[in-house]
Amino acid sequence: MKQECIDVFKDHDLPFACYFNADMNHEETTHDEIEFVWLLEGSATIWCEGETYHLLPDTVFIFYVHQRHAMRSEDKTISASFRFRKDYLKSLHLYFERLPFRNRVFSFDELAHKYPEVPLIMYQLIKLMQSPGSSMHTRYQLIGYYNMYVFDLYSVRLKEKYLDIKKKNYDTYLDRLTRISAYVESCYKEKITLEALGKVAGISPSRLSHFIRERLGISFQEYLLKVRLEKALHALKHTELPIRDIVRDCGFSDQKYLNAIMKELFHLTAYQYRKIMKDEIHFGIRDFNYPDMLHEFTKKLHQIRDGEKKSSTAHEQGSGALMEQ
Repeated sequence: MKQECIDVFKDHDLPFACYFNADMNHEETTHDEIEFVWLLEGSATIWCEGETYHLLPDTVFIFYVHQRHAMRSEDKTISASFRFRKDYLKSLHLYFERLPFRNRVFSFDELAHKYPEVPLIMYQLIKLMQSPGSSMHTRYQLIGYYNMYVFDLYSVRLKEKYLDIKKKNYDTYLDRLTRISAYVESCYKEKITLEALGKVAGISPSRLSHFIRERLGISFQEYLLKVRLEKALHALKHTELPIRDIVRDCGFSDQKYLNAIMKELFHLTAYQYRKIMKDEIHFGIRDFNYPDMLHEFTKKLHQIRDGEKKSSTAHEQGSGALMEQ
């Protein structure tokens, strides 16, 4: 039986599709996008390009571009899968279909250790699951981590290796991304210039503009607009503030400008949007009904965080030994 797949974060417009499954029963299929499958509970068998693979809890399998595959689980399973959107990767000039790949089963710890962006992406997804509404701040942090992951993965594929090279140090990158998002989050009401934000990030305005465009996939002005719009939508849904006050408090020039943006996105004015929200008609995901998935996600990511220092030390020692050989 072919299982229907529903992208649970479709309304958040992420650069990948995200599925949570209570079983792994899929007939043979193929698609032109990379798919990352993480089994949290149970066991499953995967057939891919004529080979058979067995997944146990906390193991990961990656289906590459255009690979014929099928999946089967005998008992109850809990799994998460993420399909990399092809058009988004092409917009970043990442053409995975041109690069070689060898299938195998990975442990999640192995993947997370070599690619720390993976648990960071999972953490951001948990924040979206727990949030009563969309968080633009969380969304763009998630996109930033995802971009880090796919760029580094592509770099490894160019070298015809996979998970077997010394990991780059992303501390500077992560610190810069955090400082940028935190500053915009706290100062969105004010006029924010690239010059002021560049001083916070420690780079030139020109470099900052490229940094945001490369890593978030949008311009600085688009990013700032989306943060302000998120704040306005939250206020429209959850407060009784006059719309003119919301416009002012969220950094918009006037109500006409906010209405123009909302008509483009929702075909509604701010007033119409508020009325619909007050009538309990919601866009996005409500009452996320995967408590087991959320519990398993949280538990696993806490384990990774708690063991981070130990794993990092062991990795550095191992890398040092390899360099001495």
